[in-house]
Amino acid sequence: MTKILLIRHGEAAKVAGVEDPALTALGHRQATALAQTMGVNPQFALVSSPKSRARQTAEPLARRWGREISIESAVNEIPSPLDLPLAERGPWVRSLLDAEWNQLEPHQLQWRKDIMQYLQNLQQDTAVFCHFMVINSVVAYTRESAEICQFRPDYTSVTELAITSRGLELVRLGRDRDSRML
Repeated sequence: MTKILLIRHGEAAKVAGVEDPALTALGHRQATALAQTMGVNPQFALVSSPKSRARQTAEPLARRWGREISIESAVNEIPSPLDLPLAERGPWVRSLLDAEWNQLEPHQLQWRKDIMQYLQNLQQDTAVFCHFMVINSVVAYTRESAEICQFRPDYTSVTELAITSRGLELVRLGRDRDSRML
């Protein structure tokens, strides 16, 4: 059985028009606290989305475990509609909270397939630092649910999965965020 930990990045700066914001001071503290609570687990590989906030969240744990972080584009955040200006991305993402997977564009459905294929092919216990929609995509897949938003993972929450003889299974949801904000 292979264990997979999907870890949402820490709090990132919310700056209109910035495609790849870094962690805030609070986000850095969240990442450090996460590393302290994870203990020593050197058998886990560390994988991160290419986005700065995910990489920065992984760094304290990588230092603690003495591991390198592999960057994996398959766990990057959901791509926007092809004609959507960057300034409109936030409202679009929030609109997905009440949407279903079949309402997405083909390139977004391919993004989801790529996530599942990547995770199902993991051969080693792996901690994956990623994004709200990645986590919801995987949870919806394991539940065979059409709804995009399955829960609201808090910053640095850890959702546990396992690859078993039956396939990818949800073991435990991460900490749910109290706020309605992403």
